[in-house]
Amino acid sequence: MNITRRNFFIGGCAGALGAFGGNRFFAAAGFKAGGKPKVRFGVVSDIHITKVGADEKMSAWGNNLTFKHTLEWFRDQNVDAVMIAGDMADNGMVEQMEAVAQAWYAVFPDDKYPDGRPIEKVFVMGNHDYHGYLYGDHAAKLYPDMDERVKHVLRSDFATRWKRIFNEDYSRFYCKKINGYAFLGQHWDDGKGMETGHGSCDFGAELQAFLDANGKTLDPSLPFFYVQHPHPKDTCYGPWAWGHDSGKVTKALSAFPNAVAFSGHSHYSLTDERSIWQGTFTSVGTSSLRYTGMEYDEHPPVGYENTVSGVRDGWKIDAAKMMGKFPAGDCRQGMLWSVYGDCIVVQRREFLSDLDVGDDWVMPLPAAESKPFAFAEHAKKMRAPEFPADAKVKVARGKFKTRGGKSRNGKESIARVEKDSITVTVPPVVADKDARLFKVEFVAETKDGAKKTKLVAPLGFNHSLAHPNVKVSPHCRFAIDELGAGDVRFTVTPINCFGTRGKPIVSEWTKG
Repeated sequence: MNITRRNFFIGGCAGALGAFGGNRFFAAAGFKAGGKPKVRFGVVSDIHITKVGADEKMSAWGNNLTFKHTLEWFRDQNVDAVMIAGDMADNGMVEQMEAVAQAWYAVFPDDKYPDGRPIEKVFVMGNHDYHGYLYGDHAAKLYPDMDERVKHVLRSDFATRWKRIFNEDYSRFYCKKINGYAFLGQHWDDGKGMETGHGSCDFGAELQAFLDANGKTLDPSLPFFYVQHPHPKDTCYGPWAWGHDSGKVTKALSAFPNAVAFSGHSHYSLTDERSIWQGTFTSVGTSSLRYTGMEYDEHPPVGYENTVSGVRDGWKIDAAKMMGKFPAGDCRQGMLWSVYGDCIVVQRREFLSDLDVGDDWVMPLPAAESKPFAFAEHAKKMRAPEFPADAKVKVARGKFKTRGGKSRNGKESIARVEKDSITVTVPPVVADKDARLFKVEFVAETKDGAKKTKLVAPLGFNHSLAHPNVKVSPHCRFAIDELGAGDVRFTVTPINCFGTRGKPIVSEWTKG
């Protein structure tokens, strides 16, 4: 194993940890880094690979072609490492993790560039790697015989399989030193084997032990980086964020303003500026290289009209919706982190369009006195999205079917029903990088004062402003029987990711 650039596991990392001098970031207009980065690394998460890509398109579900393409781009940016924040193998199968490795070694054979320079892996496993074989009885259906099944399930022997597939030792918690910077990783693994069912691990316990042992030796001049699959509680995306941990990681890192935490799991888009949070440390959501969206969202129980509700038995709510789910799989995101002596620059990118999805985040080092990536400060810089000055609401009657659906166990179902309905359409908002549209609120109001509110995730909210989806007019559907009697009018409001509302536009009264 090549260890010339790395001290592997806990022992060799104490001297690599450092501080941002209080970690008070600011994004200064015109600020530029100079020279070669001290360390540069790619970041992806939730790649959900099921197979080696063959003749199908890169955009197809499950293959490793998007991952390979992303690695090639990282290679062209001369990264020193690539981080994956979990959910590599979609169903936790050995063959799927081998497909991850196949893409990696096709681009970086023997963990090296074509010219022989080494590159490091900072990979951690997520819930899909850990117990994805149980989802839908995936492994049991493929391999009914338990003895045969064990041969194909990663969780039956992580250490042996990881060593064989990735040519490095396995540890649930590890530290690697890359160009003098410490990278800490925590796998989703409770260490108890297949008998624990859908168990998790005690995120934060091993991290706290490491920091207790090494905290007094921290180098005050350098940041350090920590990665796990679930979001640290009450950090990026806020307290509502789906899939956060118990809070032990937040508590452990709160004593270290030099820490930068990375996490995936939720698949939220990097165009959501809440992906970066600044408090007692820094926490960054890493989106997904398979699909992005708001399927597990902050508006329970209904969610958005074109997502799923995200609550238990939410399929019953979704069955009544008359809009299908937006195409989240057409947007696959990752980041490039460049650490300089005076700042960190973060490039956010989508790898099907090969377009950047927003301005770079610039984090000067060692620090400034303000905390502009704290949500309250960050929100002040993001203006409300606005419709064009001449925007009109269009209202059209028609017949549309509800989604229908069935329960996860297949024992209950709701048939699709065709209903008289009204489709409400508005123009795209004005394209403005500092006033990105994140959701659209549609309110139907009858003359007797009754109101029905629906939210829609607009096409393009997760893409570059140069992407054609951004130019698609948002729309929403209301069934006549949910509006009540009498005339109705519609008020439509554009909203950014922090909830700042633009000027609404209102339709004429129309017959209900």
